[in-house]
Amino acid sequence: MKRLALACATLLFLALAYVVAHWALIEAGREVIVLRTEEPDGTWLESRLWIVDDGPEAWLHGADSRWMHNLEARPIVEVVRGGETQRYRATAVPGPHPRVHELLRAKYGIADRWVRFVGPDGERTQPVRLDRLPEP
Repeated sequence: MKRLALACATLLFLALAYVVAHWALIEAGREVIVLRTEEPDGTWLESRLWIVDDGPEAWLHGADSRWMHNLEARPIVEVVRGGETQRYRATAVPGPHPRVHELLRAKYGIADRWVRFVGPDGERTQPVRLDRLPEP
């Protein structure tokens, strides 16, 4: 019985350590923006994401997620970055995207490697280009 309790406690500790390490790698000390996408019912979904810049364009990287489905259906999104909110037209760009991976790796380093390890790119993974819209 003691061995079972010890094994359960060890598993719980390892799971908690994984969650804390994952959060620290992804969130702590790195730029994380808030992407607001419109839900089918008109409300807004807020998602915390990484962002990279390539000249005048900003890029996100996503897959089969709620925010991706939202922006594919309703491409006008809001990005909260550095305390400022801007509107963009989001366009998913299918196909190979080595440049976006290169930018993510350069900006987020070991955290990007970790994310690719625990959730490698799949068929639905694609970059999203953000084109800034003029102020209303």
